[in-house]
Parts: sequence; structure tokens; C-alpha cells
Amino acid sequence: MLDGEIDIADAADVAGVKSCGDPALWHEAAMAALAYRGDPHDFLPWVLQQPETDRATAGWIFLWAEGSLYLRGETDFPLDHVAGAKMLELFGAVCARSQGIGFVNDALGLDRDFDGERRKCLAIIQNGEVAPGIVAPAALLARPFGPPRTDGRFTLDDGIIVCEGLA
Repeated sequence: MLDGEIDIADAADVAGVKSCGDPALWHEAAMAALAYRGDPHDFLPWVLQQPETDRATAGWIFLWAEGSLYLRGETDFPLDHVAGAKMLELFGAVCARSQGIGFVNDALGLDRDFDGERRKCLAIIQNGEVAPGIVAPAALLARPFGPPRTDGRFTLDDGIIVCEGLA
């Protein structure tokens, strides 16, 4: 059982998060890894391969890291915790999945502040400004995300996930 604090930079905590099968926890873990803790145990590539991963998780990864830069062919991103080469791999994985099997689960939602970046990406796609060789995640970005689900089970506090417990 996971309970208390989860550090996505800790191998045992990553194993616990992976084994719980909870897309809402995976979403929090993806945010913790990308924005705060880094991804030394390759959680982010793993979560993008899971059939149950929510569309909002992929959207958060792509939009928070300024996917519009990727679509234009940029290779340097304003991130402190994930290296540019790894970010290119993550962007590529989001795009491939978006245009492949897609993201069936769509329950978690995103803060409306992400919609500006989503629309910026759509404009790049619609105006034919996508860099050569890049597959755009048109299916992921085609419609707005719903509001974030706030059931109170998880809180992200300076990169540490605080949870009330999972069976």
C-alpha cells in the first residue's frame, strides 16, 4: 500500500506507483517528475506506454513543456529537471501515441491555463508550420481538456506526492 509521501525520484516509490494501476496517481507522478524531481527511473516513458494513461497526463507533459517549441523543430526546452534529448523522446512518444492508439481515458482534465499552449500548437499544425519529420499530436490537441478532477486523494507539494493511501 502506498501511503503518506511519494518521491518519484526514489526507485521503490516509482515501483509502487507503477504497480498501483491508478491513472490519477500516474498523472501526479508525471507532473512531479517533469516539473520538480527529474526522471532517473524512466517513469515518464513508461507511463506514456500504459493503455490506461489519461489524455490529460499526455496533454500535461506536452503542453507544460511547451510542445509548440517541439512542433517548430526546437531542441532546447526551458526545463530544469529533464534533459533536452530525453524531452525530445517524450515529445515523440506523446505524438506517436496520439496519432496511433490514442488516449482512451479522458477523466482527469487540465487547468484552463493550458488551453493557450494547446491553441498555439493547433495553430502551428493548421498553418503548416510543423518542422519536417515531426508527427503532430493532432488527436490529443483537437478538443479542449475538461476541468481538472479534484477528488483530494493526492496533493503535489514541491515535487512530493502526498496521498491519503491506496490499497
